Amino acid sequence: MALTLHRSSERGIAEHGWLHSRFSFSFAEYHNPFRMGFGALRVINDDIVEAGKGFGMHPHRNMEIISIVTKGALEHRDSEGNHGIIKAGEIQYMSAGSGVFHSEHATADSDAALFQIWIHPSQNGGSPRYEQRSFIHHDQQNRWITLISGDGMDDSIVIKQDAAIYSTEITEGTTVAIPNVASGHGRLIFVIEGKISIDTQTLEARDELQITDEEEYTLLAHSDSKVLLFDVPMH
Repeated sequence: MALTLHRSSERGIAEHGWLHSRFSFSFAEYHNPFRMGFGALRVINDDIVEAGKGFGMHPHRNMEIISIVTKGALEHRDSEGNHGIIKAGEIQYMSAGSGVFHSEHATADSDAALFQIWIHPSQNGGSPRYEQRSFIHHDQQNRWITLISGDGMDDSIVIKQDAAIYSTEITEGTTVAIPNVASGHGRLIFVIEGKISIDTQTLEARDELQITDEEEYTLLAHSDSKVLLFDVPMH
C-alpha cells in the first residue's frame, strides 16, 4: 500500500516525572517490532522536559540527531566543547560520528518542548559535527521551507544523509503540493497541530502518513495547521 496512516493514539508513551515523551517508533522501553523506523528515519520523539531538568552526559555514535524546539529553551553541552541555548523556533543538529558525549537540559525559567529526530547517516564514522540555527523569521506561510538536507538546498542545515525535512504553516482551506522524491525514497507527513487531508486520508495533531510511491499528492488544510515532511531513502 502506498499510503499508510498511523494515529497519534498508537504512539509509545513514557513518563519519567520530569520527562514526558511520545514515540513514533520503538525507543528505550517502548518496543514495537512493526514500528522500527521508516527507511533511514529511525526516531521521532515528542518530548516535554520540565524546567531545570534534563539528560545528563551520555554517548551517541553513527547517528544524525536533529532537535526542533517548539517551546522554552534547551541547553546543550558536549565532549567536543560545544555549548548552546536552543530556543523555540531554532533547530539543533548534531552528527555523532565516531562518538560523542552530550547533555541536554531545559533552562530553569520554563519547560522545554521539542521533537527529537534521528536519521541513520549515509556513512558511519567521521568527526562529530554540531550546528544550531534559527528558522523563526523564515516565511512558512502556505509554502514549504527546507530545514535540513543532504546538500544544503535553500540554505538548510547540511546532514550526512540524502534526506530532507521540510516545514509549513498552512491556513485553513489552503492546499500545498507535497514535494516529489527521488526513486527509492519515501515521504512521511507528520502533523504538529491542526487538521489536514491527503488523498482519502485525514490527519489530526501528531498523526503520521507514510507515502511509499512517487505519485504527486496535494495537502489540504481543514484548519490552520503546522506540518513536517520527511524525505528519506528507504534502503
